[in-house]
Amino acid sequence: MKQVTPHTVECSISSKIFEKARYLFNHVGVRNTTMDDLAKELGISKKTLYQQIKNKEDLVRFCIVYDLQNDEQAIDAISKNTENAIEELLLIAKHVHKELQLYNPAMLMDISKFYPECWSLIDNHIQTFAKENIQTNLKKGIRQGLYRKDINIEIVSSLQLRLSMMAIDNKHQLNIKPVEIYFEILKYNLHAIATEEGKKLVTQLLKSQKLNL
Repeated sequence: MKQVTPHTVECSISSKIFEKARYLFNHVGVRNTTMDDLAKELGISKKTLYQQIKNKEDLVRFCIVYDLQNDEQAIDAISKNTENAIEELLLIAKHVHKELQLYNPAMLMDISKFYPECWSLIDNHIQTFAKENIQTNLKKGIRQGLYRKDINIEIVSSLQLRLSMMAIDNKHQLNIKPVEIYFEILKYNLHAIATEEGKKLVTQLLKSQKLNL
């Protein structure tokens, strides 16, 4: 599957500007990164920079769209190539683990607080793509006898989304790394919804090299 690049997203920002902006946002913070800083890092004038980007918010939006599109492609590929519902969920978790390690929680806090319209892109991604992905996985697991038949798919998927948001939303002021929060939530959810057969498979897969999280 072709990976999304800055050129496949509807925006005229050059790859060089895009990559430098993402680096600064993640290492300095979105709020603390100014267009002056970006121009200086790129070795260009602000006038030249503004010829390619309208403003900082537009740049933040572009970075989010790029990351979300790549995330969707990666998860779709995992789902299409994995028959077992629990293995699929754990492989997606491994992907999320990798992505969370790349992000500074402060960057996400800045977007949530100072760029609400941009944050709505992330929230919409979670409420649509992520929720649909969870529900599809739950139905698959029930059919395979790995998840309990009596679970309420709507309630379980909504709860899992709300809890998982704690991994990227630090409003709760937890002194825990996002990735640690995510995996504790994942293990809790799996043990709550899995059948005895499913629980045995979870233990087996977590011990395997492929799914060593």
